[in-house]
Amino acid sequence: MKFLFSSTFLMLFVLLQTTNLMAKELAEYQAEAAQYYEAGDYKKAYKSYYKLAKIGDHKSQYQVAHMNAHGEGRKVNFVDAYGWSAVAAESGNSKAISKSEQMLEHNSDKVAAQKRADKLMKKYGKKAQKKRAEMIARQDAGRRSGSCVGSRLTCQKGSAYDAPLTGGSITLPGSTGTN
Repeated sequence: MKFLFSSTFLMLFVLLQTTNLMAKELAEYQAEAAQYYEAGDYKKAYKSYYKLAKIGDHKSQYQVAHMNAHGEGRKVNFVDAYGWSAVAAESGNSKAISKSEQMLEHNSDKVAAQKRADKLMKKYGKKAQKKRAEMIARQDAGRRSGSCVGSRLTCQKGSAYDAPLTGGSITLPGSTGTN
Protein backbone atom coordinates (compact mmCIF):
# COMPACT_ATOMS: atom_id res chain seq x y z
CA MET A 1 0.00 0.00 0.00
CA LYS A 2 2.85 2.36 0.87
CA PHE A 3 4.51 1.57 -2.47
CA LEU A 4 1.28 2.31 -4.35
CA PHE A 5 0.89 5.66 -2.61
CA SER A 6 4.53 6.58 -3.24
CA SER A 7 4.41 5.65 -6.92
CA THR A 8 1.11 7.50 -7.41
CA PHE A 9 2.56 10.61 -5.77
CA LEU A 10 5.69 10.36 -7.93
CA MET A 11 3.63 10.04 -11.13
CA LEU A 12 1.52 13.07 -10.15
CA PHE A 13 4.65 15.10 -9.39
CA VAL A 14 6.23 14.18 -12.76
CA LEU A 15 3.00 15.05 -14.59
CA LEU A 16 2.83 18.48 -12.95
CA GLN A 17 6.49 19.18 -13.73
CA THR A 18 6.01 18.12 -17.36
CA THR A 19 3.00 20.44 -17.69
CA ASN A 20 5.01 23.33 -16.22
CA LEU A 21 7.86 22.60 -18.63
CA MET A 22 5.48 22.53 -21.60
CA ALA A 23 3.95 25.85 -20.54
CA LYS A 24 7.43 27.36 -20.18
CA GLU A 25 8.44 26.12 -23.63
CA LEU A 26 5.19 27.45 -25.10
CA ALA A 27 5.87 30.89 -23.60
CA GLU A 28 9.40 30.83 -25.03
CA TYR A 29 8.13 29.98 -28.52
CA GLN A 30 5.49 32.70 -28.27
CA ALA A 31 8.16 35.23 -27.25
CA GLU A 32 10.37 34.16 -30.15
CA ALA A 33 7.51 34.61 -32.64
CA ALA A 34 6.71 38.03 -31.16
CA GLN A 35 10.36 39.08 -31.50
CA TYR A 36 10.35 38.15 -35.19
CA TYR A 37 7.11 40.07 -35.68
CA GLU A 38 8.35 43.18 -33.86
CA ALA A 39 11.59 43.10 -35.85
CA GLY A 40 9.56 43.06 -39.07
CA ASP A 41 10.69 39.56 -40.08
CA TYR A 42 7.16 38.54 -40.98
CA LYS A 43 8.07 35.32 -42.80
CA LYS A 44 9.80 33.90 -39.71
CA ALA A 45 7.09 35.29 -37.45
CA TYR A 46 4.36 33.68 -39.56
CA LYS A 47 6.16 30.35 -39.58
CA SER A 48 6.55 30.45 -35.78
CA TYR A 49 2.97 31.53 -35.11
CA TYR A 50 1.68 28.92 -37.57
CA LYS A 51 3.46 26.10 -35.70
CA LEU A 52 1.96 27.31 -32.43
CA ALA A 53 -1.48 27.73 -34.00
CA LYS A 54 -1.47 24.11 -35.13
CA ILE A 55 -0.95 22.88 -31.56
CA GLY A 56 -3.92 24.86 -30.30
CA ASP A 57 -2.47 28.17 -29.07
CA HIS A 58 -5.36 30.61 -29.49
CA LYS A 59 -3.16 33.72 -29.40
CA SER A 60 -1.10 32.35 -32.27
CA GLN A 61 -4.22 31.34 -34.19
CA TYR A 62 -5.43 34.93 -33.84
CA GLN A 63 -2.04 36.24 -35.00
CA VAL A 64 -2.00 33.91 -38.03
CA ALA A 65 -5.45 35.24 -38.97
CA HIS A 66 -4.23 38.82 -38.59
CA MET A 67 -1.13 38.19 -40.70
CA ASN A 68 -3.19 36.53 -43.45
CA ALA A 69 -5.57 39.50 -43.52
CA HIS A 70 -2.76 42.07 -43.72
CA GLY A 71 -0.37 40.21 -46.01
CA GLU A 72 2.37 39.97 -43.40
CA GLY A 73 4.71 37.09 -44.21
CA ARG A 74 2.51 35.93 -47.07
CA LYS A 75 -0.03 37.23 -49.59
CA VAL A 76 -3.33 38.64 -48.34
CA ASN A 77 -5.78 35.76 -47.99
CA PHE A 78 -9.12 36.58 -46.39
CA VAL A 79 -10.36 32.99 -46.70
CA ASP A 80 -7.47 31.70 -44.53
CA ALA A 81 -7.74 34.77 -42.31
CA TYR A 82 -11.36 33.97 -41.52
CA GLY A 83 -10.62 30.27 -41.07
CA TRP A 84 -7.94 30.88 -38.45
CA SER A 85 -9.94 33.64 -36.78
CA ALA A 86 -12.87 31.23 -36.37
CA VAL A 87 -10.56 28.69 -34.70
CA ALA A 88 -9.14 31.43 -32.44
CA ALA A 89 -12.67 32.56 -31.55
CA GLU A 90 -13.24 29.17 -29.89
CA SER A 91 -11.20 30.55 -27.01
CA GLY A 92 -14.20 32.68 -26.06
CA ASN A 93 -12.08 35.84 -26.18
CA SER A 94 -14.40 38.70 -27.18
CA LYS A 95 -11.68 40.35 -29.29
CA ALA A 96 -11.12 37.12 -31.24
CA ILE A 97 -14.88 36.63 -31.74
CA SER A 98 -15.28 40.21 -33.01
CA LYS A 99 -12.28 39.85 -35.32
CA SER A 100 -13.71 36.62 -36.71
CA GLU A 101 -17.00 38.33 -37.53
CA GLN A 102 -15.10 41.15 -39.25
CA MET A 103 -13.04 38.67 -41.26
CA LEU A 104 -16.18 36.99 -42.57
CA GLU A 105 -17.58 40.37 -43.64
CA HIS A 106 -14.37 41.12 -45.60
CA ASN A 107 -14.68 37.90 -47.59
CA SER A 108 -16.15 38.12 -51.05
CA ASP A 109 -16.56 34.33 -51.06
CA LYS A 110 -18.23 33.59 -47.73
CA VAL A 111 -18.95 29.96 -48.70
CA ALA A 112 -15.25 29.25 -49.34
CA ALA A 113 -14.34 31.06 -46.13
CA GLN A 114 -16.78 28.96 -44.11
CA LYS A 115 -15.51 25.75 -45.73
CA ARG A 116 -11.94 26.72 -44.81
CA ALA A 117 -13.00 27.52 -41.26
CA ASP A 118 -14.76 24.15 -40.95
CA LYS A 119 -11.68 22.33 -42.26
CA LEU A 120 -9.34 24.16 -39.86
CA MET A 121 -11.77 23.62 -36.99
CA LYS A 122 -11.85 19.88 -37.69
CA LYS A 123 -8.07 19.72 -37.70
CA TYR A 124 -7.03 22.30 -35.08
CA GLY A 125 -10.16 23.23 -33.09
CA LYS A 126 -10.88 22.37 -29.47
CA LYS A 127 -12.55 19.05 -30.27
CA ALA A 128 -9.62 17.96 -32.45
CA GLN A 129 -7.10 18.98 -29.78
CA LYS A 130 -9.06 17.14 -27.10
CA LYS A 131 -9.30 14.01 -29.26
CA ARG A 132 -5.54 14.14 -29.93
CA ALA A 133 -4.78 14.58 -26.21
CA GLU A 134 -7.03 11.62 -25.31
CA MET A 135 -5.27 9.44 -27.88
CA ILE A 136 -1.88 10.38 -26.42
CA ALA A 137 -3.17 9.64 -22.91
CA ARG A 138 -4.41 6.21 -24.02
CA GLN A 139 -1.06 5.47 -25.65
CA ASP A 140 0.69 6.52 -22.47
CA ALA A 141 -1.59 4.28 -20.40
CA GLY A 142 -0.76 1.43 -22.78
CA ARG A 143 2.95 2.06 -22.37
CA ARG A 144 2.66 2.02 -18.60
CA SER A 145 0.65 -1.21 -18.64
CA GLY A 146 3.13 -2.88 -20.99
CA SER A 147 0.54 -3.67 -23.64
CA CYS A 148 2.11 -1.42 -26.29
CA VAL A 149 5.21 -2.57 -28.15
CA GLY A 150 7.41 -1.54 -31.05
CA SER A 151 8.77 1.72 -32.36
CA ARG A 152 5.26 3.07 -33.05
CA LEU A 153 3.96 1.61 -29.77
CA THR A 154 1.22 -0.40 -31.39
CA CYS A 155 -1.11 -1.72 -28.76
CA GLN A 156 -2.65 -5.13 -28.71
CA LYS A 157 -6.42 -5.44 -29.05
CA GLY A 158 -8.14 -5.29 -25.68
CA SER A 159 -5.25 -3.35 -24.14
CA ALA A 160 -5.41 -0.20 -22.03
CA TYR A 161 -5.09 1.73 -25.30
CA ASP A 162 -8.51 0.52 -26.37
CA ALA A 163 -10.14 1.27 -23.04
CA PRO A 164 -12.03 4.56 -22.71
CA LEU A 165 -10.48 7.21 -20.51
CA THR A 166 -12.16 7.95 -17.23
CA GLY A 167 -11.65 10.73 -14.74
CA GLY A 168 -10.55 14.34 -15.19
CA SER A 169 -10.32 16.44 -18.28
CA ILE A 170 -7.21 17.29 -20.20
CA THR A 171 -6.12 20.91 -20.51
CA LEU A 172 -3.86 21.88 -23.39
CA PRO A 173 -1.30 24.66 -23.19
CA GLY A 174 -2.91 27.95 -24.15
CA SER A 175 -6.44 26.80 -23.41
CA THR A 176 -8.69 27.88 -20.59
CA GLY A 177 -9.58 24.33 -19.59
CA THR A 178 -13.27 24.80 -20.40
CA ASN A 179 -15.08 23.17 -23.30
